[in-house]
Amino acid sequence: MAQNYLSDSTSILSEAKAARNSEVHHRAIRLSQESLKLTLKAILRAVGIEYPKEHEVSDAMKENLEKLPDWFRSQMAYLEEGSVWLSERRGPSMYGDEIAGKPASELFTADDSGKAVEYADRALELARKLLDEIFGTA
Repeated sequence: MAQNYLSDSTSILSEAKAARNSEVHHRAIRLSQESLKLTLKAILRAVGIEYPKEHEVSDAMKENLEKLPDWFRSQMAYLEEGSVWLSERRGPSMYGDEIAGKPASELFTADDSGKAVEYADRALELARKLLDEIFGTA
């Protein structure tokens, strides 16, 4: 299951990068969030943790740090930051800001989508290393 999640996460991240390159920044953010979420769920699954059926799962990771190697724990603050940041932008990146009357395409910049892709990319890199350590292949 964890390997499959990483495979899906990789495909979704490719779509996020393509959206960013096409300057469709809200889609890059939405897809980056989905990629990062699947990556974190792959990590949880790999260490035997039943993840919450939510979009933001960093709390489940923090509650189970003892199941993760030291090198990975040192990256937890970054992963949590990315997960929270992307989760907060999940809805607006899809639906826009209805109160302000702004579509999603007007809410986000190239800097925003760059940050989103960076979070997802780094999480995937860390997850591959962890799963390789656990299973011998990622």
